[in-house]
Amino acid sequence: VKIGDMESLWRIVRVNGDGTTRLISDETIGASVFNTNMDYRIYSGYTYNNSAPNVQDGTSSTIKTYLENWYSTNFSEYDNLIANTRYCNDTTSVSKPINSPESGDNYGAYQRLRNNNPQPIFSCPNTTKTYGGEYDLKIGLLTADEIVFAGGSIYSSNETFYLKYETAYWLSSPYDSVNTDVSPNVFLFNDSNRLYYNRSETSLSVIPVINLKSDILYTSGDGTKSSPYVVQAN
Repeated sequence: VKIGDMESLWRIVRVNGDGTTRLISDETIGASVFNTNMDYRIYSGYTYNNSAPNVQDGTSSTIKTYLENWYSTNFSEYDNLIANTRYCNDTTSVSKPINSPESGDNYGAYQRLRNNNPQPIFSCPNTTKTYGGEYDLKIGLLTADEIVFAGGSIYSSNETFYLKYETAYWLSSPYDSVNTDVSPNVFLFNDSNRLYYNRSETSLSVIPVINLKSDILYTSGDGTKSSPYVVQAN
């Protein structure tokens, strides 16, 4: 998809249940840490220190601020095309097994995907934490679940995966945390074409996700990279 006069292209991820179309940029917009603050589990949150569970009025993560600043700079002309849509930072968790070398939490996507029979979901579970949860936003990141639905895996490389890039990039799903002064792990998709994870203070590529409104029509193109669907600002 080509939006207006923008030089960059966007890949179609899926059509959402509300009829909006989820897109991911065809290229990175730079690199960022997930969170500059790092030495506690709350920093796996897209926001943290929320006033109540599922109320996303807390402190924005570094990567949320990075994405929203980029959107403000680059998308003001096209804002009328972009829907406020659900983004998920699933911080539901279970405690690590007693025999684990580190105590702490395994988060929701870890539990669903880190096994031989992954069970990805599109919904966003309600969290009881004061960090993370479900967001209604103009811009965000893919979840680890969306990567698995699209054909990615935590255990094997998919060389034909259409959401692979030549760089590792952040996803919005927390992986795990420990009960020490160590930053939490967050899911990423790496340059070996696999789901993986890294500490939240690691700098990785950022690839934004937006959602076109359901009533947007394209003016030309057949959806291929050489002839993308073209969407005009008006």
